[in-house]
Amino acid sequence: MRDNPGVVKRKLSWIAWCLLAGAGVYLSAQEAQPSHRPTDVELEMLGVQTRALGRDVAALRASGADDALLVDVEVYHKACEWMLRYPEEYYRKIYIHDALDVAAEGRRRAAALAKGETPWLTTPGRIARGYRSQVDGSVQPYIVDVPPGYDGKPLRLDVVLHGRNSRLNEVSFLTSAARPRAGTPKPDYLQLEVYGRTNNAYRWAGEADVFEAMAAVERNYRVDLDRVVLRGFSMGGAGTWQIGLHHPDRWVAMEAGAGFTDTLVYTKNSLPADVPEWQKRAMHIYDAVDYSVNARTLAVVGYGGEIDPQLQAAVNIREALARDGAQFRPDGLNFTTDSLNAVFLVGPDTPHRFHPDSKARSNAFLDAAVAHGRQTPDKVRFVTRTTRYAQSFWVRVDGLERSYDEAEVVAERKDGTIVATTRNVSRLVFEDAGAITRVEIDGRTLEPPAQHSAVLWLGKSAGNWALYESQAAMRGSPRVKRPGLQGPIDDAFTQPFLVVAPSGKAWNAAANRAALTRMEIFRQEYPKWLRADTPLKTDAAVTNADIADHNLILFGDPGSNALIARVLDGLPLRWTREAFELGGRSYGSGEALPVLIFPNPLNPDRYVVLNSGHTFHAPEFRGTNALLYPRLGDWAVLPVDGGAPLTAGFFDESWH
Repeated sequence: MRDNPGVVKRKLSWIAWCLLAGAGVYLSAQEAQPSHRPTDVELEMLGVQTRALGRDVAALRASGADDALLVDVEVYHKACEWMLRYPEEYYRKIYIHDALDVAAEGRRRAAALAKGETPWLTTPGRIARGYRSQVDGSVQPYIVDVPPGYDGKPLRLDVVLHGRNSRLNEVSFLTSAARPRAGTPKPDYLQLEVYGRTNNAYRWAGEADVFEAMAAVERNYRVDLDRVVLRGFSMGGAGTWQIGLHHPDRWVAMEAGAGFTDTLVYTKNSLPADVPEWQKRAMHIYDAVDYSVNARTLAVVGYGGEIDPQLQAAVNIREALARDGAQFRPDGLNFTTDSLNAVFLVGPDTPHRFHPDSKARSNAFLDAAVAHGRQTPDKVRFVTRTTRYAQSFWVRVDGLERSYDEAEVVAERKDGTIVATTRNVSRLVFEDAGAITRVEIDGRTLEPPAQHSAVLWLGKSAGNWALYESQAAMRGSPRVKRPGLQGPIDDAFTQPFLVVAPSGKAWNAAANRAALTRMEIFRQEYPKWLRADTPLKTDAAVTNADIADHNLILFGDPGSNALIARVLDGLPLRWTREAFELGGRSYGSGEALPVLIFPNPLNPDRYVVLNSGHTFHAPEFRGTNALLYPRLGDWAVLPVDGGAPLTAGFFDESWH
């Protein structure tokens, strides 16, 4: 069992809160004041109802209620708890009344579930539901629009990403389900409205939320997986460009309106002139323009208003495709092409919204793509910059020669042969390859054994490709950068993670204080901006199951944190009481703090992170979402008294 968070806080927080206050980073003081402050009576009413709903949830859990249904109640309790936790989020007077309505709806659902009834499962229209996230164990909301007369047959699914809304929280999201909205789905498809953990442009845990919410809908309804459409506008448009082009095989079509598709240009007024090179390289993770070629795989609508500065997002993609050889024809303000299945629309004399004529044309385009359905092509062309985004249909990039440089695979299967060319790729997997008898790759011919599996594993050594009998043989070592284990530090928080607090005597008090400060900042920022408490244990309480199932986020030094001491010999870090060595330099233990991400020596299929949560912070969450890119790469050395990194960078593809 995990430590009671209250027990852990009593052990740690008196030190950390003093440090935070001394450093001037007491975050609550920085929050905007609410535009409406509820009365004490209103807050007491909400508190009473929230506690009662909490007891309902606990009783249902104790009775053995199905967790897949319990989350549909618990998500209402979580919304009320967060409303009480963050008084700055009573943005308008209606929020307190909405919160009371949320509590009442949660109690109605709890009472129905206690009787074995689930009326919300058979009601058409916009239904608020929840799922339990694998990332941090939290419950997260989503809204599904169920057409009237839905009879359980597989339907098209439209996944809708909302725009930035500075007044968005769980209460406002859940109550919006009861309010009519424009663009109600036709009777022949489902629509998922993603919460995305509020406003983060669907990055990090926000990106995980998109796919976890989709999985919840696929569990609860019948979805035609060959007819899934991704749509979004503004911040949702940025998310659509990013997620659509990073995962081009998941969608039959995408509609991206406005938004942004690059970092440096879009945020030029928010960035210093001397952005470190390691930060520029990390921007390639989410810069959708770098993945433009993947638009050739699916049906694409790019849109912007003629007088909307965010029209540039679609222009960036179109111009990148033109540089790649696509030919576009002007059609009034719009652009069409025969080079791929795409149309780029411009709303005449239109600011930051969808022009109705453009929307009608986009809908017709999407309907035509859905009617055709997603097809698995025999020729795949796929571009990526990181193995975090590794798959397009039957082609998977398992390793790069250099992360964050452009990598490309062009592969075609025909008459039992796969012909492929690659750039910046070191390992490659071909799936659904049981009928393949020959592979021609980069001018080299390989012949699989007569009896081989439906998966082919290929690796390159000294410039030559070879076939391998297994994934492990292809990789050669468990310690290589690969899908889901390639960094940077922020990647650890897209998967199940556990914060591990120190309980021992530190080797160096200054370094330990710096580590605790960073831990407490993370534990304050993550709930506020990513809408979940950080899972937490002390080092002494971590179990083998925790090590097997989680990325371990370790704070402290080898004296204060027993887990750091256990993994130290397996890290590219030499650390004694007096000094540590990282990145080829030595630092005094009281001078600086090492920060890194690395395959866990106790479980090489998971990460271990030292002394860091997310490497961006509250100012970036408050600013434009394009600022949520990694600040420290795979490793860094930080001064114990705060300030800019002394150095930072990336490990190579073998984690050296």
